[in-house]
Amino acid sequence: MRVLLFSGGIDSTALAHWTRPDVLLTIDYGQRTAGGEIRAATHIASLLGLQHEVVRVDCSALGLGHMAGLPPSPLGAAPEWWPYRNQLLITVAGMKFAPHGLSEIVIGTVASDVVHADGRPGFLKAIGALMSFQEGGVRVTAPASQLQSEELVRLSGVSMSVLAWTFSCHVSVHACGQCRGCQKHLITLEALGALERD
Repeated sequence: MRVLLFSGGIDSTALAHWTRPDVLLTIDYGQRTAGGEIRAATHIASLLGLQHEVVRVDCSALGLGHMAGLPPSPLGAAPEWWPYRNQLLITVAGMKFAPHGLSEIVIGTVASDVVHADGRPGFLKAIGALMSFQEGGVRVTAPASQLQSEELVRLSGVSMSVLAWTFSCHVSVHACGQCRGCQKHLITLEALGALERD
């Protein structure tokens, strides 16, 4: 079984279309944007004809930065930094699906994610080794880790009509248009020719 961590954003949507995993998993870990992510992810999964599941694990008391509605931490390289977030999400996916034949967890890391420690090659190698060492021998893959978002979208072949439903905000259940997530979303769509800026 292959499971894709699925936020309903551009990167994970392109990966879902490209890799066709067995299950798309959206995790509500207490982030302010969970409602928007779940709404987008549910609809996109339906458009792609892929199974979608939601797991809720309330870690809101452990969050920092914009996604938690708190001031950014000096430890993070970006204001949305949430301590050990990717490690948490990968672990939750493993806990949910390992008893059901899980073989691979796919994550949507792209080249620009190196701003965060858990978006760098060293982290991907370490978390992959850790998950494969434990029961079930689960692999962790990041097929787009060397690609920019627009390169991933083009390679995936996902349509603009599907991408129109994606959601990337870091601060609200509705796109604010100002945060780093919304700005990346707009820049990616512009690079793909889907938007024109004044």
